[in-house]
Amino acid sequence: MSTTTTTTTTTHVQNADSPITLQIPGARKVPAKINYMSRTVEKPFTALYTPKDGILNNHVYDTPTVQITDLNGTTPADRERAGFNTREAGFEIVQGFGLTDTEHAWAEHKWEDDRWIESAYYADVDRLFKDKLGVTSTFVFDHTVRKRRPKEQEDLPETPDTRKPVAAAHSDQSRWAGENRIRKHLGQETLDRVLRGELHAQLINLWRPLRGKAYDWPLAVADSRTVSRGEDGKPKDWIVAELRYPTWTGQTLSIYANPQHRWYYKSGLGTDEAILLKCYDSQTETRTPHTAFEDPTTPEDAEPRWSIEVRVLAITDPALKQQQQQ
Repeated sequence: MSTTTTTTTTTHVQNADSPITLQIPGARKVPAKINYMSRTVEKPFTALYTPKDGILNNHVYDTPTVQITDLNGTTPADRERAGFNTREAGFEIVQGFGLTDTEHAWAEHKWEDDRWIESAYYADVDRLFKDKLGVTSTFVFDHTVRKRRPKEQEDLPETPDTRKPVAAAHSDQSRWAGENRIRKHLGQETLDRVLRGELHAQLINLWRPLRGKAYDWPLAVADSRTVSRGEDGKPKDWIVAELRYPTWTGQTLSIYANPQHRWYYKSGLGTDEAILLKCYDSQTETRTPHTAFEDPTTPEDAEPRWSIEVRVLAITDPALKQQQQQ
């Protein structure tokens, strides 16, 4: 029996003056489980070392089955009309833009070479962000290559070379963490200019499959506009989660379940495509929840998913941009 439904999907987005509607004739809606942080957990944490008490995390998950809409069959114009961009929904599917030929690089084992990634691929990412988002400068501060192992190897210890997809809804940066990233990588003076509104800072991840099509454990994203907000306009569904290291503590965001959330993915995302995920914005509360999920429609012969995610500080200087346009 098929686990999908086929229909004309209409997307209504809350927190807008009028509903935004996306008609997708024949769109699939796939039922899948999403791991949300339980509301019984008030201060979630993960220890990235072995503390004296031996407790590595205190996570308890609620795992509702949600309908995830497949964006296959939509055009860039369709998605833009629905606000599926980093400004509004917090995510965007991009194609082409001269990004590195992943299949050729795969054959040469370049994705196993951090130095090659940091030179050649980071330069491609910089060009993409400037061409697509119109930012004036970027700083790529991190990347992660994830390799999902075959089922018979899933219980083996995880290593830096075999990082699994993250199957829990989250965002990589809290507001505090985003500001600290700016201070750490670009300096206090830049952060001061951001806080005064002279510069617009965003933290945006670029996620991309490295081999074949990403049918296996694909990435799902939720529309930021469907995250519940309070009277002050700030999202209520997010909860700060600590990342504890031996000498310091960072922050990410976990999220509580809410039936208003609207989830999307693009089945079989190719190596010539990528997903932009906003995690922090100095001027808005826009950020997209995202997670890997087990797609019940994955072909049995699908290759284990291999992907790369880069994390980018993107700065827009309005004065500099005006000079460049003159």
